[in-house]
Amino acid sequence: MIFQIWDIFQDFFDWVAESAAIMLVLSGLMAITWIFYEGKRRRSFTKRKVDEYEFDVTKFLRILSYLGIILGVFVIWAGAIGLLRNLPPSFKYEEVYGPDAGANIFTSISLIILGIVMFLKPINDLPWAGIIGLIVGSAVTFFIAIAVPDILVEFIAAYIDPRWVLGIIFLIMVAIVALTVKFYISGLMAISKVLSWPPVAVIIMLYCLIQGFSLWIFGVSIVPNLL
Repeated sequence: MIFQIWDIFQDFFDWVAESAAIMLVLSGLMAITWIFYEGKRRRSFTKRKVDEYEFDVTKFLRILSYLGIILGVFVIWAGAIGLLRNLPPSFKYEEVYGPDAGANIFTSISLIILGIVMFLKPINDLPWAGIIGLIVGSAVTFFIAIAVPDILVEFIAAYIDPRWVLGIIFLIMVAIVALTVKFYISGLMAISKVLSWPPVAVIIMLYCLIQGFSLWIFGVSIVPNLL
């Protein structure tokens, strides 16, 4: 049963790697949700600054934006594996250029960049510092709990409940990691603000849809192969 599930996942990721054109189209559709998301949140198509009290976005649009993180994994995978395995971006592309067509370098690189963009896009809306802090804090506390020998636990228990010690360690780790991540993530947040501007999202959408459908249906790239 486990091997069957693994085979399904492997087949799926193989299909993703061989479907760069489809990943581009899906990225273009995701960019459309960014346009509506930011347009509603900013109450303007061209307004750059967003006031805190204007963060009024429907749950549907917010969920769609967050799904971009998951899609970003597949998009990066398609771009990276396409380069590593020299895979054509679509079956039509291979049909047009022959079995030795290989990867379209421009498409693969743009997919990797787009995937990273999808991770950065919701960075202002999700409490990444707190999320990462909780994950790291939980992991450290768990490993300490299973690594500390019983004799040491008994020694600590003579003075204080070990659960209090683990709780204190957890809180300290969450605070340290959250503050550290928040400090280093400020640069990414600046990039996210640029990417969340609707006119930029329109450019991304147009490129993804034009390039994606061109590769998928006609088997040609709007930009010639770099190599």
